Amino acid sequence: MPKVTPIDLSRLRRQINELECGTGGVDTPPISLGIRAIDTALPWGGLARGGLHEIDGGGGAGFGFHAGLLRCAAGATGHILWCRHAGIERETGLPYGPGLACFGLAVTQFLFVRARRPVDVLWAMEEGLRAGNLAAVVGDGITADFTATRRLQLAAEASGTPAFLLMPPAAAAKAAPLSAALTRWRIRAAPGRSDMCWQSDLRRCRGGAPRTWTVEWHEQTLCFNLVASLVDRAATAG
Repeated sequence: MPKVTPIDLSRLRRQINELECGTGGVDTPPISLGIRAIDTALPWGGLARGGLHEIDGGGGAGFGFHAGLLRCAAGATGHILWCRHAGIERETGLPYGPGLACFGLAVTQFLFVRARRPVDVLWAMEEGLRAGNLAAVVGDGITADFTATRRLQLAAEASGTPAFLLMPPAAAAKAAPLSAALTRWRIRAAPGRSDMCWQSDLRRCRGGAPRTWTVEWHEQTLCFNLVASLVDRAATAG
């Protein structure tokens, strides 16, 4: 009779979860947003570091939320490759240095690449991800189809480097393309609040469920804070 090897159920569950959530590459800790409610809602205990994450921000709101994520991912010293389509750069210019400083980021951390064609932005992103020595890679001002996002996702998994795709404002008016990204976020300014406060909608999450939070960036502590809704505050007061 052949010898039967006992099944390690905990290991099997972990392997299945990795396949479902896309974390089968380099074993790296997740990116914590510093808010327990959000980190625990994500299958990885935070944003998967070896993964592609899409942000539909509609301009300034998305930029601020994204800058906060970069601080969480790179800290004050990690190097970030930021690949920008020439069209978005003509509209907005380069990211503003003092604005990045509000998020604890220094301009010396960034290497900016400007490309004339979306395909060149994607190529530069993939090369940066495969280098394996960056804290994050950003693609700015483009959308990508399933094949392109799949390539970026695989490269991010292999190196354990997070990739962020900042979609152009015009993309919000169109149907979202099929994507291999682990998460997709829709960021909007929170009505009646400061410029550093956003409604963050997790529209898609591989292995997780859509959720919505209102968060703000705290410049003194350089971290996100969860903002209670008016309904929550009224219930607490009651």
